[in-house]
Amino acid sequence: MWVRGSRLRVPPARIDSAISNFTDETVPKLKSIPGNAGAVLLVERQQGVALALTYWKDRAALDASETQATGLRAGVVDTVGATIEDVQRLEVMVMERQGNPEPGKIVRGIQFALDAGKVDEGVAHLRDTVTPELRRQKGFRAVICAVDRQQSRGVVSTVWDTRDDEAATNTSLAQLRKDALDRFGASQVDVQVMESVYVDIQVSALT
Repeated sequence: MWVRGSRLRVPPARIDSAISNFTDETVPKLKSIPGNAGAVLLVERQQGVALALTYWKDRAALDASETQATGLRAGVVDTVGATIEDVQRLEVMVMERQGNPEPGKIVRGIQFALDAGKVDEGVAHLRDTVTPELRRQKGFRAVICAVDRQQSRGVVSTVWDTRDDEAATNTSLAQLRKDALDRFGASQVDVQVMESVYVDIQVSALT
């Protein structure tokens, strides 16, 4: 499975309009595109950041959707005054869930540059060592890892029931996160905590 992540800057006062546009306009059009496997929208209201994630059954479906996806992004820009800051295309390597995916959860997203030669080692460590420990934490809902080998970029996201659950692991799992990132040869690490406001993924688990 592949994911296209589009990061947009939205005027904070128009975040709700951006959410409505995504759910009412973008999602129905996405569902009509062959190979679409779901969509997620994350927001950080104070900073006016939205991250739209669209999932695709394989790389061919992702590539075939590029023209339509570009048009959908342009529509958001025109409708809510958003600015597109970045668009990434990554292969989903790990998707482990506890319970069904649903909105209203808190997502800690870690983006980083990686050593392409260490991807397999990093993924194995995340799946076999980190995920079992995450599952023991209160409020854990999911861990997703996606990578772009060509651009040497990676993302690891964890999903939590509440902000308190996410905050509680910020310190307690700091060493676990550091060790996991080291396995990828990570640098240029950027962390952002966001709220999931729309979630509809057809595939509930991928390892």
